[in-house]
Amino acid sequence: MTTPGFFVLESRRLLAALFAAGALWLSTQDWKLALVALVLVLAICWGWQLTRVYRWFADPEQVPPISNSGLGGVLRDVYALRSRDTVAAKTPARSQSYLTDSLASMRDAALIINSDGRLVWCNDAAEYLLDITLEEEEGKPFSDVAPGKSLKRYMRKENFQKPLRIKPGPDPEYCLQLEFSRFGANDRLVFIKDVTEQDKLERMRRDFVGNVSHELRTPLTVIKGYIETLQSLMPESDERLVKSLGSMDVQTARMESLISDLLWLSRIESVEGERKDDQLDLVDLLSHVCDELMAAWPDRQIEVVTSSKLCVLGNAAELRSAISNLIVNALKYSEAPVSVRWSDTVVGPELLVADQGPGIDAKHIPRLTERFYRVDKSRSQATGGTGLGLAIVKHVAVSHDAKLFIDSELEKGSTFRLVFPNDRAVACDVCSTECGRTDASQ
Repeated sequence: MTTPGFFVLESRRLLAALFAAGALWLSTQDWKLALVALVLVLAICWGWQLTRVYRWFADPEQVPPISNSGLGGVLRDVYALRSRDTVAAKTPARSQSYLTDSLASMRDAALIINSDGRLVWCNDAAEYLLDITLEEEEGKPFSDVAPGKSLKRYMRKENFQKPLRIKPGPDPEYCLQLEFSRFGANDRLVFIKDVTEQDKLERMRRDFVGNVSHELRTPLTVIKGYIETLQSLMPESDERLVKSLGSMDVQTARMESLISDLLWLSRIESVEGERKDDQLDLVDLLSHVCDELMAAWPDRQIEVVTSSKLCVLGNAAELRSAISNLIVNALKYSEAPVSVRWSDTVVGPELLVADQGPGIDAKHIPRLTERFYRVDKSRSQATGGTGLGLAIVKHVAVSHDAKLFIDSELEKGSTFRLVFPNDRAVACDVCSTECGRTDASQ
């Protein structure tokens, strides 16, 4: 930058003009003439430079035709900064133009929305899927272009890690999946897919599992009733039949438990997208669950530590099921006391369940939440598990925007952490606590 040189050069010019005026005064002994000459020289010099400045302002695209002296240095600095800003301003425009040209040729639907959530641009595929035209919808809030309460909540939270499914049209089966990603400073790039068939297949699978499980309940109840009748009539001296009926009773009870878990999992999946905003006191809920489990496992110990005073927005029945499954899972695989902790973390409140069991090999951990996945089939059959407990916990976590973390080491035990986001944690007041206790005790 040459701006400081401007002051030096102008000071030199002023001194030179003063010396010239002094010389004129000494030679003529007329100070008025010397002063007029000084003012006239300075006015002509600065007027000449200002004329060039105004010319350049009238046509700023040209390089200022002024030397590096005086205002010339200042103008060249201004020109350099202006040129740099112009290039910087044109670069995002060229990048966005290149991006829109690329997206326009894609088969997948794509949109660009600005920081205010308004539609800026979309390609032809997006116009077809949303049944809109860019000319009519440009500048409108995206939540109005693709209406739906779930989309408004999704955009308000600005948590775009999971894709969102919406049903924008009158057809209840028409389903679109939206994936958001950041673009530029605060803009969003949205990709849209038609997942109607996929959604239909998933719904058919859930309905099938739910219907089959429901239909199996009736004959299973009849079979269990007959087994109990035969057990009451069978003489204890016939050990072979007593043993056979006892085994049948155990397997029938296991089948009942499996059907109940399948029905419950199907229900959780069917209401996964619904709002769950009841204020629940987790301290009270943990107390109820642990009291029931201690009654069922009188010879076991559950150590509960609750340092967090926060309540959670959610569904009491689902959270109760998730907590129960985590603690029961720890009780089954560990003879030592089970540790349960409800505490605050930086990202949100956390429910921790730890055991001192045999542990789980790291290769099995990514698949633990799959349905019917068995780390050790013989051990799972011995404990009577259905293989659905952690799958239920995972779905409850998803429906509450929570994360399930599993840490385990062989021969040292396992730790399961259910971490809720801060936007689902609220301060417990009297009303919410009583409501949470009422719901939890149902």
